[in-house]
Amino acid sequence: MGAVGQGDDRADTCEVGFCGIGKWAGTAEVFDGRGRFISNATDQRFARTVDEDGRVRIDLAFVGPLKFAGHYTIEDNGGHRIYQGPANTGSAESVGPDAVDANSYWPVTGLSQRFFLAKLPSGDRQLHLSLMSRGDRPLYTIVGESHMVPDDGQANVPGLIPGISHDLAADPGAGRGTLLIQRSGTWSGAVRTFDGQLRCLGDRPFEERVVNEDDRVRWSLRGSLAPDDLKASFHTDGWLSWSELGGTVGSFALYGGRALSGSLHHISSGLRVCRREICTSDGTTKAILHTWYRGGLRVGVQQGFLTFTPNP
Repeated sequence: MGAVGQGDDRADTCEVGFCGIGKWAGTAEVFDGRGRFISNATDQRFARTVDEDGRVRIDLAFVGPLKFAGHYTIEDNGGHRIYQGPANTGSAESVGPDAVDANSYWPVTGLSQRFFLAKLPSGDRQLHLSLMSRGDRPLYTIVGESHMVPDDGQANVPGLIPGISHDLAADPGAGRGTLLIQRSGTWSGAVRTFDGQLRCLGDRPFEERVVNEDDRVRWSLRGSLAPDDLKASFHTDGWLSWSELGGTVGSFALYGGRALSGSLHHISSGLRVCRREICTSDGTTKAILHTWYRGGLRVGVQQGFLTFTPNP
């Protein structure tokens, strides 16, 4: 539901950060404000330049429990972009060349949106997480995956888990039989690190280890912006996870076991990290956006892609 895609041989139109031109076709899973599955949805978007100033027009159609079609334009200001309506208004930041972090409002639905979009390194696939609310009350969460439509029109649209909300609303895995993000194993890769003004500081190795013990999850993270490794033990019911008392504390919400949003506090440093993460539909890769704060001041961001290795 939101930003610009990367085309195959089409030239980028933005000078800084994430931007591009192309047609995208995708599927999504929609959850209610408590994280319960409602339905699947389809998402189609077409991004193109519209004037000599390099503004981009997005034409889109989203069909699911939220249904609408329309267009909006994006004005690029060197990594910061403004959504100018009429379908979508607000602003966004480009987090390097692969991700967008946006806050916007969709007048046709009356919903505010907190949006994370990440383009996979292959360049032909995107993941997106939309947290939709009225005021501060969450109403919907949309977890989506879109593939670029090549010139021959043969799009490799992601598949869907079959089922209906009557059955799957009671399943935290939304029909998968497992919580992809909370499986026992290791997520690893190199993530790009930024300062508080989103100036790139380079890549660093990143490793997240998970041990799932039914209603508890032991978790550790190496390579974050905290001065030492993060470790926590979480209680979980599959929709929510919350920590015990320790050096790292906090909670997060899960959506179909495939995406999460929430915050952790590293007590000794006084730092807080806002985490948003999304898995591919096959569970092999996840995109992360970790935004670090001291009080209300953003002090750094990490964004990248991690691959999953199960525990032996």
